[in-house]
Amino acid sequence: MIQVTYTYKNREFLQLEDNFMNQLAQMGVRQMHALLEPLSDSLVNETGKIRINLDQHPKIELEGFSNPVKDQIEMVLRGE
Repeated sequence: MIQVTYTYKNREFLQLEDNFMNQLAQMGVRQMHALLEPLSDSLVNETGKIRINLDQHPKIELEGFSNPVKDQIEMVLRGE
């Protein structure tokens, strides 16, 4: 099971309070799942979390994935 969450100022959100921001966040989650679709066979047995950090320096953090799967996800996110 892959979980995608957002963080802002050290708070983690599964759903954002503002309706418009929540729509954008949900669209981002759907896009993340679409990007990772080619890796679905590898992700079946993983229980990781993808944390999208929205602070001043946005970044994506991967947590709880095995090293080979983490490397594959990072390659997809870089567009390789």
